[in-house]
Amino acid sequence: MTRNGLILSLMTGVILLCGCQTPTPSAASQNSPLRQTLRPQAVEILKASLRDENPMIRIHAIEAAAETQHKDAMTEIMRMMGDEAAAIRFAAVTAAGDMACYGCEQEVRRRLTDADENVRLAAAYTLVKFNYRDFHSSLRQAANAHDDSTVRANAVLLLGKVGNREDLDLLYKVMRDDHADDKVRFQAIESIARLKDTRLYRSKLWSLLISKYADDRVMGIRAMGALGTQDAKSAIMTMLGDDVLEVRLAAAEQLGRLGDRYGREEVAAYLAQNPDFNQPDMATLLAIMAIGRIGTPELTAHLPAALNSRSAMIRLTAAQSVLLLTR
Repeated sequence: MTRNGLILSLMTGVILLCGCQTPTPSAASQNSPLRQTLRPQAVEILKASLRDENPMIRIHAIEAAAETQHKDAMTEIMRMMGDEAAAIRFAAVTAAGDMACYGCEQEVRRRLTDADENVRLAAAYTLVKFNYRDFHSSLRQAANAHDDSTVRANAVLLLGKVGNREDLDLLYKVMRDDHADDKVRFQAIESIARLKDTRLYRSKLWSLLISKYADDRVMGIRAMGALGTQDAKSAIMTMLGDDVLEVRLAAAEQLGRLGDRYGREEVAAYLAQNPDFNQPDMATLLAIMAIGRIGTPELTAHLPAALNSRSAMIRLTAAQSVLLLTR
């Protein structure tokens, strides 16, 4: 299997763009000092990031807005549905569905005739989320057999986000397709987990967690988090003892998504080493993401420095954590 920088791809998305997992609110969401002192700065960072010259920052900003359900960003996101970059159009149209922006329907429908098939699938997904069920078949057709692996993987991603368990048979077929690209099969695993099918726990997820490849283990952790059962949570906890720092931090972040602070000490230990918040290395990004999931005072104390980083990605990741904690 090809594993060149897959951990990095997991930070900002899957294939063309990512689908956001539903966050678990932290007890810190009632923290009024965070709301009063950091939230205004976080909102401004998100606004600036949506117009950043770097398209990857704009993509991540769209995802952050959807992840935090920051609907004040929706006007800007709707404008981005017409961006010249297909990846940004895909993210923006998908976000409209994730954020239930019914007022975006007209613009979403325009994307049904987009030049890029990925964007057309995003439009179909969002219209399904708007209760136009006839568009579901478009996602199934592309997931079942499409010559373009990116299109197929995105169709599989979107089926998982739709949340219809009637798609499980198709998703298992894709997962077992030996001719499918790795990214297609991996996305099928995560989409099946998102649909809470516990058969996956022993059949696939454990094999990822014990893989010799760190990227596989991170993907296994993400899928276990999407599955969200007690057994899955216990499996993620075992990964806090992994030899690779990034794997341990990914486990802590996923536990936080599940409302469990068990990984707090791992994140605190890394941050206690005073990492350079101006360098957007993977461990630092994962730790800052985890702050937004765990939200204990000793972790949130690092957010002001992260919000003032010279790195646009660090600032945006910190802003996302603040917005999660102050919803």
